[in-house]
Amino acid sequence: MFRKKMGFSLLIGLLVASPFFHSPAAKASEASSKQSKYYTEELEHLYPDSDYANNDTMENAQLLQHSLHLNKTYLYHEGSISSTDDVDFYRFTSSKFDGADGRFSIKLVNVKAGNDFDLYLYNKSGSLVSSSVRTINQNEIIHMPKIASSTEYYLAVKPKRLLNEEENTYRIVFDKSIEKGTTKRYGSPATLNSFNEAGSPNSSFDLTGLPQDAIVTGLSLEATKGSTNAHNYVFTVSSLQGETVNVPWNGQKVDISSYKTSQVPAKDRFFVSFRATEVPQFIGGRLIKVGVVSIKNLQLTFEYEYNRDLKY
Repeated sequence: MFRKKMGFSLLIGLLVASPFFHSPAAKASEASSKQSKYYTEELEHLYPDSDYANNDTMENAQLLQHSLHLNKTYLYHEGSISSTDDVDFYRFTSSKFDGADGRFSIKLVNVKAGNDFDLYLYNKSGSLVSSSVRTINQNEIIHMPKIASSTEYYLAVKPKRLLNEEENTYRIVFDKSIEKGTTKRYGSPATLNSFNEAGSPNSSFDLTGLPQDAIVTGLSLEATKGSTNAHNYVFTVSSLQGETVNVPWNGQKVDISSYKTSQVPAKDRFFVSFRATEVPQFIGGRLIKVGVVSIKNLQLTFEYEYNRDLKY
C-alpha cells in the first residue's frame, strides 16, 4: 500500500511539474499525456488491486490467491471503493483441500468510520451463495460451505454508504476458521452389568466444556471385560439427536464412526449399553451361569470440530 501511494504521488508530481520543463505548450501537453499513460499502465501492472484496474464486473473480476492467504495468516488483500456506484469483483477457485473440506472464513475488515461496505459470494453462474450485510462499518464475514471438488466463486464488495471518501479502503482476509480436537471421556457409570443376559442399563457421556457449536466427526469405544466368561458382546450407542447403532465388540478398541454416530452436535448427550451371552462355568460338577456379565472402564474417544468464527 505504501508503494502504491508513492506511485500515485509520483504520477501527480509528474503531471504538475511537466509544464515547467517544456516551454512550448503543445509539447508539454503531449509529454504529460505520454507520462500519464505510461505511469497508469505501470501502476495497473504493479498494483492490479488498485483503482487503476477495472474489476467492476464479474467478467473483469480480479483473481485472488486465496490458498496463499489461508496458509499465511499475515497476508490480506487491500482494495478501495471510489463511489457508491463502484463494485469490486474478485474470483477464486476453492478445493476441498482449502481449510477443512473447502470450509473457511472470508472477512471484510478495516472499513473506516463513515463507510458501510457489504460482502457477497456468488457461484460461477452468478447465483448468490451467501452474503454479509451488517450495519455501518462493522466487519463482514462469509462462511464457505463444504465442497467435494474444485468450485469457482466470485466475491463482491458493494458500498452501501461512502461518507469518508478520503479513507475509502478495505481489506479482505481469508481465515482457516475450522478447528479440530479430540477428547476422551469415561462413562457415568464406567462399569456396567448385564443380568441374566437381559442387557445393561445406559452409561451416559456428557461433553460439557466443548464449544457449543462443536460437531462430533469421529467416535471410538474402549472397555475392559469383567471376570465372567462371555461372548457375542454388542454395544448399543445412541445420542439424543443421532441414530442408535449396535456395534459388535471383541474386547479391542472399536471405531464407531462408520456406524453413522458422527456429525451430531457435541452438546448432545451420548449413551452406551451392552449385552452379551454368558458362557456356563463348571461349578460343583455342573455347568452353571453366574447370571451377570460386566464390563469396566467404559470410555468413548470423540473427534470433533467447530467454527471459531461462528459468532464473529
